[in-house]
Amino acid sequence: MTAAPLISCLMVTRDRVRFAARAVRCLAAQTWPSVELVVVDDGDHDYEPVLAPFRARFPIRYLRVCAEPGRKLGGLRNLALDAARGELCAQWDDDEWYHPERLAVQARAILDGGADASVLKWTLMHVDTPAMASLPYRADAGQGTPGTVVHRRTRVRYPNLARSEDARFLEALAARGRVAVLGAEHSHLFIRCYHGGNTWDAAHFHRRLRRTPLAAAHYLVARLRGDLRSHPQLVLTAAEQAAVAAFLADSRALSLLRAA
Repeated sequence: MTAAPLISCLMVTRDRVRFAARAVRCLAAQTWPSVELVVVDDGDHDYEPVLAPFRARFPIRYLRVCAEPGRKLGGLRNLALDAARGELCAQWDDDEWYHPERLAVQARAILDGGADASVLKWTLMHVDTPAMASLPYRADAGQGTPGTVVHRRTRVRYPNLARSEDARFLEALAARGRVAVLGAEHSHLFIRCYHGGNTWDAAHFHRRLRRTPLAAAHYLVARLRGDLRSHPQLVLTAAEQAAVAAFLADSRALSLLRAA
């Protein structure tokens, strides 16, 4: 039986130790048997207390670098790519939540389907504000959610941008090979989390409820009714509800939630 290829999970972080603790716990819970974590940290806080309990579980490469004015998020992601040793690489942002099956599902889409990369078209979203904290929803990103990318080793690198670097990276991957885009049945594998310190503001997350003309119509009707829960994207499947429950439990255990 062929051994499962190593997946390098690449985290770029700066002074978000508590959020990173959740992401590392999510990695430890993955069902894929062969993973490593590469952390690129250009902040001031030491992550070793968070990483140390997991060093016996999987390899961890912790790269502390000095912040440089000209080196933006894309440049930092490239440092992680350069340090990766896996046959596959996964973007593993410090502030998102990942279902235990995420890597297994996306890796199988690549390995069994002969693809060069895989992304989720749909994810769940949790917006930690008083108005939205109790209203998780399903959202799509057109051709695929860039932050969900898992890919084979590649010479493609991120542009040195502070925003949208992952979207440009995904576009470059798609131009060079085949990207498997997984549908709504896999939305529970990934929860995008707004916490107030994100690269994008809350409005960016809210726009996902009206991204298409049909979604915008549903949003308008729901607002007129005074019941946003009637929007179809807020009507979650059993798998999505279970994922949200696990996310909330993990987040509360680490005191990460402000409004819920």
